[in-house]
Amino acid sequence: MLAVLLGSQFVVNFIGMGLVLFGVALVIVTLSFWRAARIDPEALAPLEVMQDRKFNRADSQMRIELLNKFRPAGAEPIENMTAPSVLSREPDSEPEKEVLDSFSHDDDAFDIIENPNVVPDLIDPLIHYQHENGGH
Repeated sequence: MLAVLLGSQFVVNFIGMGLVLFGVALVIVTLSFWRAARIDPEALAPLEVMQDRKFNRADSQMRIELLNKFRPAGAEPIENMTAPSVLSREPDSEPEKEVLDSFSHDDDAFDIIENPNVVPDLIDPLIHYQHENGGH
């Protein structure tokens, strides 16, 4: 009985020490990633301002002021900012392209019925029987 207790205690201690070592390894990896990280260039600062709620709620003049405040040193300030026009997928001047179907439809699984009141027997015999007898 004592051997079983010592054995299970050893296993628990071994797993516990393994988890502690794994945690220490994760801390070391995290610190190495932090040290290897680079600082964002100054040119990206306006992008951080643009994601802010204050920027989204501001009028156009306030937006220009916020962007100019965080522009890199030596960059020309923004004086006038106009929203881009809505882009369409294709210009209106371009004619609509004809769709060319390169597949043969001779072996399609359905046929087009010229007279919709006539239901062929192959679809549903009960519907055909119902139409013949005038039932509902």
